[in-house]
Amino acid sequence: MIIDSKNISKKSLFKFLLAGIGIGSLFLWLLLSLLSGFVSGSVDMTLESASGLAGFTQSLLIWPFFALIWAGFTWLFLILGLATINRFTSITLQTKD
Repeated sequence: MIIDSKNISKKSLFKFLLAGIGIGSLFLWLLLSLLSGFVSGSVDMTLESASGLAGFTQSLLIWPFFALIWAGFTWLFLILGLATINRFTSITLQTKD
């Protein structure tokens, strides 16, 4: 199947990015959360440092917001880039069948 960049909707592009960045960053975030359990004063939520189990849970609570913001900014950059490229030409993507 061939996908043309002019046919990609903004909503489906955001879903694709959110799934990729959200699940992809979850593994990194889990590693950092585990490390925060061993380092004192590693998480700063409300101007107070947390470590141990509190640092681990606070890190995991921050992750969805981080993933959403990261996906949102990436989506904005991609939308601007695709809009610019689509004015002159289009990009075609070929999927594996």
